[in-house]
Amino acid sequence: MFTLPAAIVVGWTLSWWGARRVRWILLSAAAAVSVLCVVIGWHAMGPPADPRTVSCSSTWACMDPRSLYLFAAGLLGFGCCFVLLILAIVGEAILIRTRRRISD
Repeated sequence: MFTLPAAIVVGWTLSWWGARRVRWILLSAAAAVSVLCVVIGWHAMGPPADPRTVSCSSTWACMDPRSLYLFAAGLLGFGCCFVLLILAIVGEAILIRTRRRISD
């Protein structure tokens, strides 16, 4: 479940040594993969079974946990992308400001 957010953070951190375009493309691709995980996880859950008919203790117990993990990984990844987006904007602003001060 934490594999996707960890990969996003590691990739984003490593992208700061590359070109600016790589950083934004990587962050956009990570957000797209996260949304895709949420959509696939949501559709894989399907309708919950009635606990009275399948002998489950609750509705959550009647669901396949693999789809819940995919759904949770997508949500965590999307949240991670949002936080990294804010950090990237702040980092870019700092880089632009320092480059302007150096050139003046």
